[in-house]
Amino acid sequence: MDWISWLFVAVICLPGVYFMYHAEKIHVEDDITDGQRLFAHLLTVILFSGLGAFAAYRVGFYIYSNNAIITGFLVGIVCSIIHFMMYYGYLKPKISPNDYDEIETHYRQTGILTRVFYGGFLEEVIFRWGLLSLFVWILQLVGLDNHFSLYTSVFVTSLLFAIVHIPSIKLVATKPKKEIYVYTIVGNIWVGLCASYAFIESGLIAAIIVHILFHLTWYPIQSFLYYRYKSR
Repeated sequence: MDWISWLFVAVICLPGVYFMYHAEKIHVEDDITDGQRLFAHLLTVILFSGLGAFAAYRVGFYIYSNNAIITGFLVGIVCSIIHFMMYYGYLKPKISPNDYDEIETHYRQTGILTRVFYGGFLEEVIFRWGLLSLFVWILQLVGLDNHFSLYTSVFVTSLLFAIVHIPSIKLVATKPKKEIYVYTIVGNIWVGLCASYAFIESGLIAAIIVHILFHLTWYPIQSFLYYRYKSR
């Protein structure tokens, strides 16, 4: 167990916990108390940062490499462009103006800081640092081929990444159409594949950069296009 990596990864997740904790007060209405919700987030950080600290180095993954920034930047740009095409080329023309308003309102209420720090850091720690590392280690441990273990783990964790976003659709749209589900699943699998590639090639920081860049590039474009749409 790499205790220093565990501590470092856990610490960089804390801003995401803070921003998501406050964002959930706007979006989520349930019987869970604020204290229970905060505890769940912190437990998630401890668990998945620990999983990665245990498994990552055993299968050749790491936190940072010298080409992490350039890999993260290049993959992040490609990831963002394709996602823009999915959102504005596929989803927006197929949904009603009310659906579009609800989706954009949800994004604005969530805020860019939550999207950057929770999505960019904590989600990458969960799905790439924690789960991807663990799955590859387990599959290799039982004697499966290294390439098969890697590709299978990338696909499974990217699919899981998409699946966990499905429940949030009910928070975004009152009457979600099938196109919203298709976009959510395909779009998040795509982001998962891009982040996984960056993680495998250049480490956790590269995957984080991909995810952060995805949100940072989309935010101003999204805001501008929605403002222009409302001004018509």
